[in-house]
Amino acid sequence: MDDPMHLEKFNHNCSWDLRVDASNLNRICPQNLDFFLVLDLEGKVEILEFPVLMIDAKTMEVVDFFHRFVRPSGMTEQRINEYIEGKYGKFGVDRVWHDTAVQFKDVLQQFEDWLIQAYLWEKHTGGSLNRAAFVTCGNWDLKTKVPQQCKVSKMKLPSYFMEWINLKDVYLNFYRRRATGMVTMMKELEIPLVGSHHLGFDDTKNISRVLQRMLADGALIRITARRKADNPDDVEFLFKNRIR
Repeated sequence: MDDPMHLEKFNHNCSWDLRVDASNLNRICPQNLDFFLVLDLEGKVEILEFPVLMIDAKTMEVVDFFHRFVRPSGMTEQRINEYIEGKYGKFGVDRVWHDTAVQFKDVLQQFEDWLIQAYLWEKHTGGSLNRAAFVTCGNWDLKTKVPQQCKVSKMKLPSYFMEWINLKDVYLNFYRRRATGMVTMMKELEIPLVGSHHLGFDDTKNISRVLQRMLADGALIRITARRKADNPDDVEFLFKNRIR
């Protein structure tokens, strides 16, 4: 990402878009977690983009981020080129994708190193995240897409993907109104959209902005879905009132 053209086309700067108003900190209620890992995958056939923003539960500030473009393993080069042109060409980041994308197995290896460095996961124990949880806008990313991709990539589902927070369910129970997606939540909360919708890293920033607002409004951000240990394909939804 030191290439000037890459930096011009693709902005990883979170400090301005996710700046925190210090006057809101006194309204945050105590959370059961120390960090939220906001995740928004891109790619319908295979995962094309894997962005994660680490948000401090007490200060609402961005601590770090992880971002990789993912090269499909079950598609021909011609199909990949067509796929990427259709997906990322309109954003002007298709060259960035081609120059930096790596296989999903390699992405998860790098992601695990990132988790370990942040003391959020211990590989030798193979357990869940330490005082942290994924935050998604819907259940699709972790309930459906990651397991599908693991099968395509011929790998076991990692243990840290066993539970997550669907922000739409928390939003529904906290504000007592339905929001079918990120854009709806942002409109209702009068939060302006930053970047490009459906560019994974930008969507992750926007979901983080909704999370920050909910924290500032006093919401308790809790786990909403958990896989059963004896049958990971079976997901238990923990909120009775939820978006279906």
